Amino acid sequence: MTNDKDIHIGIIGGLGKMGRWFYRFFDELGYQVSVADLNTKYTAEELAKSCQVVLVAVPLQDTVRVVQSIGPLVQNEALLMDIASLKSEVVRTMLEVSSAEVIGTHPLFGPGEPNITGQTVVLCPGRGQWWQEWLTRIFVGGGARVEVVSPEVHDYFMAVVQGLTHFSTLALGLTIDSLGIDLKNLKRFATPAFHRRLMEIGHLLSQDADLYAAMPMLNSAYGVFYREFEQIILELKAVIAKKDTEEFIRLFDKARERFSSSGQ
Repeated sequence: MTNDKDIHIGIIGGLGKMGRWFYRFFDELGYQVSVADLNTKYTAEELAKSCQVVLVAVPLQDTVRVVQSIGPLVQNEALLMDIASLKSEVVRTMLEVSSAEVIGTHPLFGPGEPNITGQTVVLCPGRGQWWQEWLTRIFVGGGARVEVVSPEVHDYFMAVVQGLTHFSTLALGLTIDSLGIDLKNLKRFATPAFHRRLMEIGHLLSQDADLYAAMPMLNSAYGVFYREFEQIILELKAVIAKKDTEEFIRLFDKARERFSSSGQ
């Protein structure tokens, strides 16, 4: 590239929430940005053929299909990237169907953030070096922290960060609903900590259910974490049933030691 600002960025799924966020992000940096979505001026195929950066910003459950469709059209010297919350299958597919440089990208924040300052972005390099350096420079220049890992490592940690978190939050919400507990009365007795948990449940249930279904069902790393989580619940349940205070304290102290040693 002779002139950085001559780069034309095409965002496929550019009318979605994160697609709009990245449109604004690149536009404010002075790049030419075009979007393809339903009823837009450009089609996904047109942007794939003409742009130097092709960013796939469609829902997680559609990402692989869209990559398979437009990947072969992307120029060899261009960058093909995505922002899906899982990386292994997507990066593998991008490498298989395209000869372009490939970077799997996961912004660890939502579209409500005003800018990238203080946020974390994960990069999973697939092929090429020039575009990785360009993308890193842009994100770091905006004040972001960049983590560079393999797709497999990314998905492993997402099984905890997303998988266990969403699983336990949804399970709590489903339990409250199944018990028929009146939420207004429940809030009257809520501690500050439980108020935060209720807000987490409300936030989760306000999101796209398809996305939250896709995350555990498309991540092969989730299984081992769910099994361990289930085993821990059964273990705690048995300890409480036996009124074994000594064992409860041992488990509590074991977890406390781990989190205290990590600076939490």
